[in-house]
Amino acid sequence: MKKILLAALVSAALPALADAPAGDVVRGKAAFMKHMCYTCHGTAGQGGDRGSGPRIAYDVWPWEGFEQQVRHPREQMPRYSEKFVSDRDLADIHAYLSSQPAPAKDLPALLR
Repeated sequence: MKKILLAALVSAALPALADAPAGDVVRGKAAFMKHMCYTCHGTAGQGGDRGSGPRIAYDVWPWEGFEQQVRHPREQMPRYSEKFVSDRDLADIHAYLSSQPAPAKDLPALLR
């Protein structure tokens, strides 16, 4: 009985954890530029020149990790509270970064 209850609780919580808020790619690109994310992460999230910021595009963290890193960052990234980057802008930025295609060098070879 305990296992069934635990499974029910976990399965009920997973959708809430897995879903990122709906974001708009076009607004996300504008917000990414407005909030100057590109200065460290490159204009498409590909990573900054001279190692200034890591690549954050096309294999974007799940929403919870992404939000946590922006709101309460580790290491040298500045903190962006809701006062500076709204939840809507953050969701849009997440959508923009998620929409970026992987560079050809990172795609698996189709034929060998």
